[in-house]
Amino acid sequence: MSMSLDRFKTICHRISLNLPATAAWKWDERLGHACVAFDKEDLELVLLPVFLEFDQQWDFAAIDSAAAPVARFLQAGFGLMPGQDFFVAYHDDGDAVMLYATCWPWGDGDTYSLRVGLIGTAEPDLEPAQVRAWLADWLRIRPA
Repeated sequence: MSMSLDRFKTICHRISLNLPATAAWKWDERLGHACVAFDKEDLELVLLPVFLEFDQQWDFAAIDSAAAPVARFLQAGFGLMPGQDFFVAYHDDGDAVMLYATCWPWGDGDTYSLRVGLIGTAEPDLEPAQVRAWLADWLRIRPA
């Protein structure tokens, strides 16, 4: 993929600026996206750049109105539950690739996780290794 993904890199950088010093991005191998956990008290600060930088947002009740690529992605196994929000930022050159973020509480209600990844909507699909490399660079994920 030869397009510039600078907008997504900038968004990821801005999200990271609002994380508490104790929070560190990790790679979620199972879901193929970046994940960071933080305390409930930091929720508003962490989500501020997400609300400001992403183009669209859906919650469980509104997900039926999502664009087809988003709906397919969620139906393919990611899912969305009550209390979860799903955000999408579109690439400047169209929607062949989208940056997404989702946030939800853990079972204890005191810890939240923010997850960030990419959705490819064109064929061929995004290579998982390339997605990981981009997000590791943009979010400064350290090797495990």
